[in-house]
Amino acid sequence: MSENITPIPGKRHYLFCADEKGMKLLQPLIDGIKDGNISYEIQIVKDNFSHTLISEWLSMQKMGSFLYAAAEWNSLKHLKLMAEDAGFSEEEAHYIAYGKQQIQVFCCRCHGISVLEKSQIERNCDHCGLLLEVSHHYSKLRDAFLGYVAKL
Repeated sequence: MSENITPIPGKRHYLFCADEKGMKLLQPLIDGIKDGNISYEIQIVKDNFSHTLISEWLSMQKMGSFLYAAAEWNSLKHLKLMAEDAGFSEEEAHYIAYGKQQIQVFCCRCHGISVLEKSQIERNCDHCGLLLEVSHHYSKLRDAFLGYVAKL
């Protein structure tokens, strides 16, 4: 994913949280922040153990900080949840994902959840075998898209 990201004007402090590849994606932005002599911090995600440290780090940030997080899709989902738990709103963070995105689909018949690639539009339920068509209806509670009976 090559995204042209720029600093958000008026922020006093920037936070960068990413895995190794994500840091490469954020590097041009970090270089621009360094050149502007603006306050910033960097946290690198290495493994699941570092998630606890990152969660604590996010919780200690002051209001007015802006978060840039970049990671593989599944890791980014966890980073986003940690940021939300720490009090970051959608307006206070920018998330950049790379790699293949997997989504979860909630079966309308058995209520089981199946995992599939984002590009797939149909899939048999892993639990009951029903052919499901992936809808645009997303449940934040279940972290899954609703799967309807596919039209044959």
